[in-house]
Amino acid sequence: MGLGHDLQAITELEAVQALREPDVFFTAAELAHFERAANPLESLAAGFSAKEALFKALPAVEGWFWTDAELIHDARHAPRFRFHGTLAAHLAREGLQVAVSLSHSGGFVSTVVLVTRAPSP
Repeated sequence: MGLGHDLQAITELEAVQALREPDVFFTAAELAHFERAANPLESLAAGFSAKEALFKALPAVEGWFWTDAELIHDARHAPRFRFHGTLAAHLAREGLQVAVSLSHSGGFVSTVVLVTRAPSP
């Protein structure tokens, strides 16, 4: 089991252009989602915070890339991760599942990620 938390000041990311380069930290789909948001910078900060919290919650996994964890949203706009590549294979092999919660307030984004054993089929 793992627990990760991250607190991100939204304004800290205003000048960080490297985060807006597709397939480096975010997938092209994630970047498109951020740009469609009512507040694109706040949405980008939420994505960054989610991945930082995920990194803290995961056990050591060799060879994964930030884009192996794609932040998506369900029909109710609730966030969750879709995993790809090395990270997806590791989570499946170890029987792990990941939950994420995001909150925005007062110029900050707070994220909690919980990694637990998936229920047996």
